[in-house]
Amino acid sequence: MDLTKRETQILQHFANGDSTREVAKRLGISYFTVKQHRVRIRHRLGAKTFAQAIAIALDEDIIEGTDAWTT
Repeated sequence: MDLTKRETQILQHFANGDSTREVAKRLGISYFTVKQHRVRIRHRLGAKTFAQAIAIALDEDIIEGTDAWTT
């Protein structure tokens, strides 16, 4: 279940509520590149959906939750 540093970074942005366009802008990469990362992240974590990938990453302490996830 190893994610690259960039994949972890992207996943954290999504967990924080950023959209695909916001992640691309913040990281200085293309929208298409972010979408490719989303697919790879989902497959690496064995998730059926990207929301499930975020949940798995939170459960496995790969990323940190925000207040929005704990209330």
